[in-house]
Formats: sequence, structure tokens, C-alpha cells
Amino acid sequence: MKKKILSLALALALCLGLTVPAFAARTYTVDDIIITASSDGTISFTGAGVLTELHMEVGYELFMAATERKVKTAKINIGANITYDEDWLAEVKDFYSYNDLSVVISNSSAPPTPTVGGFTDVKESDYFADPVVWAVGKKITAGTSATTFSPNQNCTVAQILSFLYRAYGSPSPKKSNPFSDVKSSDYYYNAARWAYEKGMVTGSTFGGDRPCTRSMAVTYMWQAAGGASGEFNINSHGVLNGYSGNGGDVVIPSGVTNIAAGFIENKSLTSVTIPVSVTEIDDLAFFDSSLTDIYYEGSQAQWDAITVGYNTGGDWAFMDLYDSAFMDIEPTVHYNSKMPQQDRQSTDTGFTDVSSTADYAQAVAWAVEKGVTSGTTATTFSPDSVCTRGQIVTFLHRALA
Repeated sequence: MKKKILSLALALALCLGLTVPAFAARTYTVDDIIITASSDGTISFTGAGVLTELHMEVGYELFMAATERKVKTAKINIGANITYDEDWLAEVKDFYSYNDLSVVISNSSAPPTPTVGGFTDVKESDYFADPVVWAVGKKITAGTSATTFSPNQNCTVAQILSFLYRAYGSPSPKKSNPFSDVKSSDYYYNAARWAYEKGMVTGSTFGGDRPCTRSMAVTYMWQAAGGASGEFNINSHGVLNGYSGNGGDVVIPSGVTNIAAGFIENKSLTSVTIPVSVTEIDDLAFFDSSLTDIYYEGSQAQWDAITVGYNTGGDWAFMDLYDSAFMDIEPTVHYNSKMPQQDRQSTDTGFTDVSSTADYAQAVAWAVEKGVTSGTTATTFSPDSVCTRGQIVTFLHRALA
């Protein structure tokens, strides 16, 4: 067999030699299998079917014609729907060796790596495979197309806050849109308003297209879960009725309009940041706390305009209005400011690139403790690294699933 070239293959070679210019790709079809040889010595078998001796010999003749016998290595590519047995493979190697040629075979006929969720870019072995299925199933997010999830695409602020908003049940925001760069037609419209109410974002601009970094991601998730300040009970009118948490520093969310009487029973409270949205602070709002500092985000004139202690009857009718809200304590009010870095609760995360007083230090510690994420090395967290879609759904899955 080694010396024999089938008459069909010989006839084919003669025909190709007469009609096709030198070094052009040569193609011939045998039993629904398309055989193509190019001048660099590549022989491709595509289509569908089982490879036989005839396919091997036709491939050889096409190879010799396309390369003008000047290439000594045949690079054989086998298509995804082509099958063959080990005897055929051994015969090919033997045949080419007999004709003083070497052969390199790439087998794309092996079963493709299984994909997940119908997404061609999510494999079963990917760390984000289960989180993707969970996130899509919970309608937290969808693919970027019908067949792709784009797990390596960078995640934006609008995306992560939308994911979180949906993960928490897509609650109806109570406040109107405070952002100049957010339209009602934006997919993240309600998510942005919700995040504002939760104190996760502040100010008059949202910046939804900003890339979401690792420190931002864990901070948003930490805040959504209650943060250092625990859970706030805020009604539809913006009244802050209650709080659960034991942190020494409390940041009241933007959007709160009224801090109700007795909203806090926290003896360890030492400082509070109050947003400019607050217009009333009721009797005994900070009673039985250890409050020493109030950081008010507005001016002194705005602070003076707040109604402090509105009760006009009962036991507190003749008390100083300020004292009725901050009974037996005399906190210092800092205007146009938030709690400064040096006064923040110090949290040692163990990472050399996360300061113990960084805005996100407590969030990093929380994320590590909850198993949401860990460091990028044993000693670094890489807080400024931008997160991908695959990473974000993985964080959410670990925290909420």
C-alpha cells in the first residue's frame, strides 16, 4: 500500500497540475469530506464523515501539488465533525514517513469543552461558572448576547449597583432622582436611586460608566448588607425610625429627611455623619449614646435651619430644643465635612496596600471574613484593580447565594 497511489488520486493530481497555478490552495471533496491543501503544507479535513485511506492519499496528492514538493512537513488539521480510528492515524504517519515527510496532526475532532448556561465563553472549569448560572437564574444579570456572558469584560459602577439592586429584590425607591447624569430611560435608573437612599452613593452626579474597582465592589456590597452602621429602618417619607448596629461611627444615608425620636440605642456611638437631606431631628434621637462629634455635610446656616426637637407638649415642652434631641450630651458639630480619616474606626486587614483607616478598610475585612473574596496575594488586596463581570457575579454569589 505504501507504494501504491490510487488511480483516482493520480488522475486528480494530473488534473490539478494542469488547471491550477503553482502554490495555490488545492481542494477536493470525497464522501462529504472537503480536503484542502495550502502552499505552507497545511492539509485540512472539514465537513462530516469518517476518514479512510482514500482521504489520506488524496490529501497527500493535494499537498504535493500545492507545495510543489518543496515542503517537508505536512500539518494536518482535522475538523470538529470528522472522525477516524487509531489505525488510520498510524497509517497516515507511516505513509508520510515512507515518502520522506514528517507529519503534525492537530485534532479538533475531540469533543469540545462543555459550556455553561448556553454561553460559549463560560466553561464548566471556570471559577465563575456556578455564579453565572445563579446570577442569570435570579435575573441579577443576563448575557451580553444570546450566546456570550463576557466574563472578562470590565464591570462599571452602574452594572454592579444594578446587580446588587436586583439581588436585593429590586425594591421601589422612595426618593426622586437626585442625579443630573441619570435619565429615567437608563437601565440603572431605579438602581441609582436605591443606592442613593442606602447611602452607597452621594452627590448630584452618579458616574455610572466609571470602572468598578475591588475596593468599590466590596464597599458597595458591605453597605448594601448594612455596613458598619448596621441596618437602617427608613420609611417611605424618608423618616429614619430605627437602626441596628453597634458601631462607634454611624453614617446616616443620604435621602433621610427626619431622624426620629429614639432611633438609636447605641451606647458605643461616638460620631455620626448627617447628610444635608435631613430637615428634622426629633426628641431624644441620640439619647443614651456617647456621641462626641457630629459631622454635618452642609453649612452652619443649613444646620441652624434644621428643626431640632419638635415636641411642643409633654415632659419635654419647656426644654431647650437642641437638648431635647441630644439630651445630656454636648457633641461638637463639624460643618461641611464628613468624618475625617483619622477619626474613622481603625481596621487592620492584614494587607499592606489597605490602610487601617481607609474608607474601605472595614469593607475589605468584612469581605474576607464572609469569604466574598480574599487578597490577590497573601499580603495584598489590590484595591484599585478593576473588577470583571465574572468576578462581580462570583462575589455576589458567595455573599448572597
